[in-house]
Amino acid sequence: MKHYPDLRCFLMIISLFLLQPVVAAAYTVELSKEEVQEAFAGYFPVKHITPFVMLTAHNPKVSLAQKDGRIGLEFSVLANVPGILTGEGRGFIDGDLEYRQQTGEFYLRDPKIKRLELYDMPAEITATVQLALQQLMRQSLPVILVYKLQESDMKQMMAKSVLSSVEVRRGKLLLELSVPVLGLVD
Repeated sequence: MKHYPDLRCFLMIISLFLLQPVVAAAYTVELSKEEVQEAFAGYFPVKHITPFVMLTAHNPKVSLAQKDGRIGLEFSVLANVPGILTGEGRGFIDGDLEYRQQTGEFYLRDPKIKRLELYDMPAEITATVQLALQQLMRQSLPVILVYKLQESDMKQMMAKSVLSSVEVRRGKLLLELSVPVLGLVD
């Protein structure tokens, strides 16, 4: 039987290398409020028309609140209840980010109306408008692309498969991605 010392040495080195623990190095993408604002601006105005109400939401302003880590969006509302009245006001919704691993894209998820104020409109009409607005936001906002990992950035492409966390800190949206790396022998 022949002995292959070089092969045995090579296999031992490979075995030691493969037995090393796998560690994840974090890579953080920081998005400023202005960058997130720019992502939303292109999708507005959004409109919703039913036999009962016609809505237009426009002039979005992004809010990144650290306390709950959600993305907030304040916007102007124009509501028309056909044959009854037309009113204007402001609304505020917030939502979480959804990460779609296959495409490396982040979308707003689960938008919820936190506040709606329509000037000079009775409460019962405001309630009808709020229901229509909630439906509009559920349909429109989950398709708004907030951020896409850059294919030209090797770190972002390597990190595409693992999202560690999404948080708001110091007025910025932080997307933390984990890049798997092999540990080295000490």
